[in-house]
Amino acid sequence: MPIIIRKFAVFLGLGISLFLSFPVNAQHEHEPESENPDEKLFGKVLESGSFEFHLRSFFMSTLNQGDLTDYMTWGTGAGLGYFSPRWKGFGVGFSGFFVFRHFENNITEMDPQTGLFNRYEMLLYDAHHPDNNKDMDRLEEFYLSYQKEQLSIWAGRHHFESPLLNASDNRMRPNLYSGISVDYEPGKFRINGAWFSHVISRGSLEWVSVAESFGTYSTGRNPVYGLQESYQHHVESKGIAVIGAEYKGEMLNLKAWNYLAENVFNLTFLEGTGTFGAQHGQQFLWGAQGFYESALAEGGNPKVENAYLLKDESTFGLGFQLGMAWPHAKWTVNYLGISDQGRFLFPREWGREQFFVSLQRERHEGMGGVNAIMTQYDHTFIQDKLKVSLGAAHVKSPDLNNVELNKYGVPTYYHFSGLLDYRFDGFFKGLDFQLLAVYKKEDRDQQIPLEYVLNRVNMLNMNLILDYRF
Repeated sequence: MPIIIRKFAVFLGLGISLFLSFPVNAQHEHEPESENPDEKLFGKVLESGSFEFHLRSFFMSTLNQGDLTDYMTWGTGAGLGYFSPRWKGFGVGFSGFFVFRHFENNITEMDPQTGLFNRYEMLLYDAHHPDNNKDMDRLEEFYLSYQKEQLSIWAGRHHFESPLLNASDNRMRPNLYSGISVDYEPGKFRINGAWFSHVISRGSLEWVSVAESFGTYSTGRNPVYGLQESYQHHVESKGIAVIGAEYKGEMLNLKAWNYLAENVFNLTFLEGTGTFGAQHGQQFLWGAQGFYESALAEGGNPKVENAYLLKDESTFGLGFQLGMAWPHAKWTVNYLGISDQGRFLFPREWGREQFFVSLQRERHEGMGGVNAIMTQYDHTFIQDKLKVSLGAAHVKSPDLNNVELNKYGVPTYYHFSGLLDYRFDGFFKGLDFQLLAVYKKEDRDQQIPLEYVLNRVNMLNMNLILDYRF
C-alpha cells in the first residue's frame, strides 16, 4: 500500500507542478512580481480547485448449477482526483485509482468440467493479468476542458455517456475514453460529437488503442467456421466517431445517435419517450427505440477469420415501452426484437447497451433473431433516499448451434433481478449502499451442454457494494 500511495502522490505532485510551473514562471520572466496580494494569479486560481476522494468496496459471488464451479471475491479500492476551477473558461482535471483484492475463491481457476474461466468477478480487477492482486492502479482522467455558456469541449482522457458508448459502471471501475468531445446545449436541445482513439475498459488497467480494444473480453464464436473468434489483435481501426442529438421537452424526449467505428461498422440508434394522461398524481409512459447496424469495408479485416463483422453483414432492432409513473414509483413493460438477418454487435469493452429491456448481468449484444420481454417496478422511500427495483424478463435467443446469430452461445432464459440502493444523508452524506441479486434460469426442453450453462443460466449472482465520495 505505501508503494502505491507514493506512486499516486508523485503523479499528483507532478501533475499540479506541470500546470502551475509554466504560467507562473513565464510571468516572473517578463513582469515584475506583483505587489498586490489580492491580484489573481493562475497558481492562485488552481489552488482553489477541488479534490475528490472515492472509496469503493465490492463483494461478489456467483453460484452455478450443480457441481459447476462457484466463485466469490471481495475487493476494495480508493481514488483521488483534482479538478480545477474555470479560468477564462478553461479547466484541468486528473484522477487515479488503485484496487486491492482481499479475498477470492476460484476466480482464477479453470472449471474442470467445461474448461472455462470466471466471467463476472474477474472484471473487478485486472482481466489481462488474473494473478495480479498487488499492483492494480491506473491513471484515469487527464484532460483539458473549455466551457462557455452552452458550449463545452473536453480533450484528453475523460468520461463519456451515451446509449451505447458509456461508463458501464457496474464493476469496480468504469470505462473511460481518450480523445476530444464537444457538447452544445441550446435550450431544450443537446448536440454532442466526439472522436476517441484510445479506451480503458472496466476490468483493465491499461489504456489501449481502439483497434486493440476489440476482443479484450470473450470473443465468442466465428459465424463462418463455428470456432472461437480470432479477431483480437487483428482488427484495423483508427478510432470511434460519435455524434448525437437530443431534445428534452415537458412531455416528449427524443434521441438520435450515430456510432462509426472506422473501417469496422456504423450503427444508428433512435429513441423517443414521453408521457400522457397525467392526472391525480399519476401519468402514463411510452417509449420506442430502434437501431440499424451495417459493416464498413470488410468488417475490420479482409480475412473472414479475423474480421469483427462479416462483410456486408447488417441487422436492425426495435424496442417498445409502456408503463405508469407515480410521484415515488414507476412500472414498465418492455420489448426488444432483433432481426434474424444479422447479429447486433457492439464491443462490450466500450459500454453497456441501454435498451428498455436491459437488466444487469446480461446483454443482448452478439445475437440476432432475439425476442425479449421485460417488466420492471421501481419504488423510492424515505425522501427518495432508498430505492427498490425489481425486474423480470424472458429472452428467446437463437438455437445454440446457430453460430450465425448466437455469438456467445446463450440459451433461451428467464432473468430476475432485485436491487436495493440506499443513499445516506447527514453525517454519512456521500455514502451509497447497494445490494444486487440476479438469477437466470434456462428455458429449453433439450439438454444443454455445460459449457453453455456455466455463468450463463441456472445461476445466482450476488453483489454487495459500498461507495463513498467526499
